[in-house]
Amino acid sequence: MPTDLTAIDLATLNAVQGVIVSALRNQCCQWEQQSSDAVADGRLSSALMLENWAFAADLLAGVVSTEVSSLFSQAVDARMNWSSTRSVGDQLLDALTLEVAAAQSETVEILSA
Repeated sequence: MPTDLTAIDLATLNAVQGVIVSALRNQCCQWEQQSSDAVADGRLSSALMLENWAFAADLLAGVVSTEVSSLFSQAVDARMNWSSTRSVGDQLLDALTLEVAAAQSETVEILSA
């Protein structure tokens, strides 16, 4: 894993996540279809094996998605160089709250004028 998380290109990271997860999900669908076909042909042991492979591919897609999202979050956190010990989510929520509060006070000022 890179030690300098600020050097990671976030757009590329998102694209990689999309490609890998999509490929795994497509393979999962293919194996599920092959499993259904095997059941229809009476090849039950093959159907079970294909269904297990599909389950594993689906599980792996979820793991890859979670791990890449975590890396993305770490890279954003490194770029923002947060100075407090609060979580990134809490700090982003604070920033959003301030923006909403500022927008509401502007609306109140306009309405009262």
